[in-house]
Parts: sequence; C-alpha cells; structure tokens
Amino acid sequence: MAHCRPDWIEWKTKIVLEKVDEQAKELIATWEKEHRADTASKLAAKAQELFPKAQITPLPNAVVPSVMIEHKAPDNASDAVKALGGEMRITWTLDGEPPQVLPK
Repeated sequence: MAHCRPDWIEWKTKIVLEKVDEQAKELIATWEKEHRADTASKLAAKAQELFPKAQITPLPNAVVPSVMIEHKAPDNASDAVKALGGEMRITWTLDGEPPQVLPK
C-alpha cells in the first residue's frame, strides 16, 4: 500500500482535473451561447426602435449575432415589387460603428 498510494493519488488527480476541464469547456460554451443571444436581442430592440413598422428577427446563430429587418412593400408599389415583398436586410450593427470584437 505504501508504494501504491503515490501512484493512486497521481491517477486520481489526473481523472479529477480531466473532469474539471470538461466542465469548464461546457461552461464556456454556455456563456458564449448566452452572450450571442443577448447581443442579438439587444440589437433587435435597437432595430425595433429605429424601424417601428418593420418586422425584426434576431439571428443569434449567424457568424456574427445579427438581425433581419423586413419592411412591408409600400401600398403604391407595383405588383411585381409587392410579389417580391418589401425591403429586407441583415445587419450586425445599427449605429454605424462596428462592435468591439472580444479577444479569444
């Protein structure tokens, strides 16, 4: 037992630290997902303020969290334009300034 105990302690420590590493990776992934969803929600709220008549759809899973802004085709538009729908754009910033990119 005296000779086995140091090896057992080393093995047990390795197993525990591997589990801690797995938990840390899961936690970081959860934080990133929540951050993306929060960023897209804030961007959607800002877009709704700027374009109150538009339909705003947050896109948290895009390459960069973004929003899709859809405007209804104007009543005086041609039938071809109405068939295609109104203006639509996808954007990741609304204030003209690029968002800060966090270092990894």
